[in-house]
Amino acid sequence: MLHDITASNRASWNQIHHARPGEPASFFVAGGSTLTAAELAAAGDVRDRRVLHLACSCGDEVLSWAQLGASATGVDISEVALEMAIEKSAAAGIPADFVRADMLALPASPLTGFDLIYLSWGAVCWLPDLDVFATSVATRLVPGGSVLIAEHHPVWETLAVRGPHRLEVTADYFGRTVPLAAVENSKRPTGARDNPDAPTFQAFIWPPSDVITALLKAGLTLTRFEEAPDPESYPGLGTTASALPATYLIRATRNVSHETLPGSL
Repeated sequence: MLHDITASNRASWNQIHHARPGEPASFFVAGGSTLTAAELAAAGDVRDRRVLHLACSCGDEVLSWAQLGASATGVDISEVALEMAIEKSAAAGIPADFVRADMLALPASPLTGFDLIYLSWGAVCWLPDLDVFATSVATRLVPGGSVLIAEHHPVWETLAVRGPHRLEVTADYFGRTVPLAAVENSKRPTGARDNPDAPTFQAFIWPPSDVITALLKAGLTLTRFEEAPDPESYPGLGTTASALPATYLIRATRNVSHETLPGSL
């Protein structure tokens, strides 16, 4: 079943990725970065570290990590996205590796031995099974390595702005393993938003507590958890937008003393 879901989403991503180019190569040549201050603070110094970005799309964050001196690898389920990423990497002159794979079925080689595994801004919602994901990434970290997740908050995913100080609940915050019956237009991926001919996707809503629990069950230690507002995520709501969570950040680390993890090879 998991393969059916991700295979269906892969076909849909391939249809819309032409509308998701990200930043041009010139942006990175000029020293640009798409990483936020919160992500950089949580990641720490990545120079000479191996960084894996899951669901990397067209590679902007992969190139941003590489700009900081990391040996960066991007994984995405869409070959169309990766073609764009590879072309951008070459045009910018920033070396990076890219692998087409499903986040829930990563090949054992060369995707192991990472200091940092990173997911951001619309990755967790594509995971049908958090336990499979958490166990997989935990076994690919070096001792002392970390998983860093910077994500849209599920509160934002469940609410739609319908006017000043007016919100509508459009999804179940506790939906978990049940795919969304429909993705509200403002939450659809770029390329599908406002597009009546867009393909369908199967997405999920996971409370941050579920994400943290899955990482703990996989043998990792929670070292950071933050929630933050972002008024721009609730356009038209008014001043109360700053009173709602819009993003969250999780960092979980493989203890140096933990040589055996669930599912270890």
